[in-house]
Amino acid sequence: MMNVIALQKDNELFICNYARAFIENFNRENLGKGISLFPSFPLWAFAEDSISSDQFNSIFKSRSVKKAFIGKASFTKSSIPGQEEFFFPFFIETDLEKESRTFEFKIVFAKIQKAGTEDFTLPKELLGSKKFPLSIKSFRTGNALIKDNAWSLFDEKWIRCSGC
Repeated sequence: MMNVIALQKDNELFICNYARAFIENFNRENLGKGISLFPSFPLWAFAEDSISSDQFNSIFKSRSVKKAFIGKASFTKSSIPGQEEFFFPFFIETDLEKESRTFEFKIVFAKIQKAGTEDFTLPKELLGSKKFPLSIKSFRTGNALIKDNAWSLFDEKWIRCSGC
């Protein structure tokens, strides 16, 4: 089981549509280069990549979340072929124990598949979108079980940002 952050349906639909358009434009602009993007699901932020399970629990049990927002799509390079990914940075500002902190998570929406080249063109009209940062008023936390191509969310808790 993994700690995850899942968006509410409206926000999830927005980033899903944006990701679909991003992937379509990327694949069209890089046609013939041997590079393709494939969608990655679920569109959740996995906490294990950023913070420990204890930190995760203390942040969300104390109701200390002031603000949450999603940034513009970003790209992670990797020295291992096929490990590159496109993601939305997801930021949570907290006021935990009277100390203000910002935590960053990743919502991976696409993975790249290459066939021998590293040159590719990013869709400029989508990277320059004025729709980001996207403010998030509420989201869910929970434990996820992922097996093969199926995923489930357990012990869900709704979190509402106090600064919204």
